[in-house]
Amino acid sequence: MFKKVINLYVRYGIVKKIEQLHIAESGIDPEGDPYVKLENGTIFYGSQQKFKRDRLLYKFLNSTTRSVLSLDALQVAMDIVIRYVEGGLKYKGPKKQMQYTVKVGDHVAEMGAFQGFCSLKLAQQVTESGQVICIEPNRDNFRLLEKNMKSNNCSHVKCVNYGVWDSESELTFNMRDNDGQSSSVELNYKESDASYSIKAKPLDSIFNEIGVFPRDFMIVQLNGAEINALKGLNTFNPRNLAIAARYDTKGVDAAKEIQDHLIAKGYETSIVEHDYVFAKLDA
Repeated sequence: MFKKVINLYVRYGIVKKIEQLHIAESGIDPEGDPYVKLENGTIFYGSQQKFKRDRLLYKFLNSTTRSVLSLDALQVAMDIVIRYVEGGLKYKGPKKQMQYTVKVGDHVAEMGAFQGFCSLKLAQQVTESGQVICIEPNRDNFRLLEKNMKSNNCSHVKCVNYGVWDSESELTFNMRDNDGQSSSVELNYKESDASYSIKAKPLDSIFNEIGVFPRDFMIVQLNGAEINALKGLNTFNPRNLAIAARYDTKGVDAAKEIQDHLIAKGYETSIVEHDYVFAKLDA
């Protein structure tokens, strides 16, 4: 099984891409968080997710990379490749910026921001003349999200620790045990015995509360709750949207439901690879 997983990572080129990251140093900081610092000064903190596959994958890296990348920080390096460098709605899937490239001065948002790897890229793209809103409900991920923004001096980024829903609610999030990357209101994970309660708000309330409106671009990736998020946004319409609609709930085709909702609001839409919706408003 592990050999199959490793061969998959090798085939997808993730080993080569880790070797191309220009890592300056890595390790575990005094707070116990693994980190990777690039030669350009950008630093990323992540969680300590250790898998048996990691030790095998680590052996595929060349000796130069292993000299600057500790095994403890391998998962962080993988997340840099997948979320910061590749920037897909899924690894090897459509790019989040496939139909719209973020520009200097843009106001953008990412919901389901995880630990901030993609949001950090957005922050560097818009520069301090723009604004980034990062929404992440998981408390552990949110701590690292804030840490990544603060450590990279991203004062133009607003981090929000709410769930996103179509009304104000107290919701139960389910998650795979010890896996902060897969948590959802709509999905139940068979492997899971972990859950936690979160406060959820509609996007109208969130954006009004922080006083920033992502009019240029919005990424929606909420493990089945994407349509609920969109139904809670009525005060303005972002000009461009990239939405992961990978999970059909209640027997409804998520991508088609989202597309119909956006068409009714005047968007031009397209569905890519069955599960990814891109939308834009005419200028």
